[in-house]
Amino acid sequence: MIQNKEAHRRLIAARTTMVLDQPFWGMLSSKLRLVEDAKCKTAWTDGTQIGYNSTFILSLTSRQCIALMSHETEHCTRGHPWRRGGRDHKQFNIAADLSINADLRSCGFALPDGALFPEQYGLPEGKSAEWYYERVQAQQQDKQKQGGSGAGEKQEKEEQGGGAGDSQDDCEQEDQQGADDGPPDPLGEVRDAPRSSEKEDSEDGAAADEPNLTEEDWRQAVIQAAQIAQGQGKLPAGLERLIEAAKNPIVDWRPIMRRFAQESASADYSWRRPNRRFRSIGMYMPEMHSREVGVIAIGVDTSGSIDEVLLAQFEAEVQAIAEEVQPRRIVVFYSDAKVHRTDVFEKYEPVKLHPAGGGGTDFRPVFQAIEEMDEQPVCVIYLTDLYGTFPDSDPGIPTLWVTGQESTIKPPFGELLAAA
Repeated sequence: MIQNKEAHRRLIAARTTMVLDQPFWGMLSSKLRLVEDAKCKTAWTDGTQIGYNSTFILSLTSRQCIALMSHETEHCTRGHPWRRGGRDHKQFNIAADLSINADLRSCGFALPDGALFPEQYGLPEGKSAEWYYERVQAQQQDKQKQGGSGAGEKQEKEEQGGGAGDSQDDCEQEDQQGADDGPPDPLGEVRDAPRSSEKEDSEDGAAADEPNLTEEDWRQAVIQAAQIAQGQGKLPAGLERLIEAAKNPIVDWRPIMRRFAQESASADYSWRRPNRRFRSIGMYMPEMHSREVGVIAIGVDTSGSIDEVLLAQFEAEVQAIAEEVQPRRIVVFYSDAKVHRTDVFEKYEPVKLHPAGGGGTDFRPVFQAIEEMDEQPVCVIYLTDLYGTFPDSDPGIPTLWVTGQESTIKPPFGELLAAA
């Protein structure tokens, strides 16, 4: 039952205006059931509902109500209710807001004072929630090391006795018990998507047995809403990335990178490339047949486009590959316009990355260095932003290009993986 009819009326009016003026967000926001929730300070969404505090709604202007509805809807269009995993609830909210607020601002929405933007953290716009989460976490850890106030006590407890948000119940308990801490920003929060058994009557008359929306439901809805808005000539510029993300949802890049190395290595179990030591004198001689995984080559772009957080993540995954695939050797090339340094890690030796360089980017020197190796690698994994000169021809070695951002650049060979 609606307790505050005026607050509810304002939200319905905001929806109606959005359908007429911003049909992309208007149509999508209409999918969310309205739930009056006096326990929250501002508003929230879980992918099926928008919960709101009536007092907060009445404090907003009409334009700010529209911004609020668009903000919560945008969390759903980007799949945030399904993507938190084991991450800290509040910090994931901060990261999720950083991923959407700049786009909403550029589309003309009147975000209230206090909304979070990437520049406040010294970070670029246009990244995913997961990307921002890692960097905000790193910034917080740096502050703690420098003698910050006990902001890290909660995180330390989680590391010692189980992480926050191990279940939906944990999230709900934090929402209720941690109300005094306030939400990440005045526009509200994103909560984990409810389990199928968790249903609630909405304020606009929807039945409690109406099914919860899934991540796939939202992907399809985003594509359909974009097509309709485009047909009306009202699809905001700059949403291409969002539409592309709906068609190609974000996946965890790390297991894909490991699987690539495993599959490439297994392909090398039975067949080897011709022995290069004999080819120079005109003899075609196979290498000794062995089930041992040979060499994996790693290229690291040191032109300055790869930040320390992504580099640390990449190093951890290379180490995981070393432990799982157990190649005989990992050879790492650090290169910008030329190879500045080469590190060799033998089997069971810990992999540590120490970049050298910092100029323009040219991928040819790394592949030339690989061509000159006595033993050709079973695969090449190259960490780069893709802005550089590619080899003229495919070297014939399975290659995985790992980039820290979405890019329109398509390598002329190999597979592309965005480390979002």
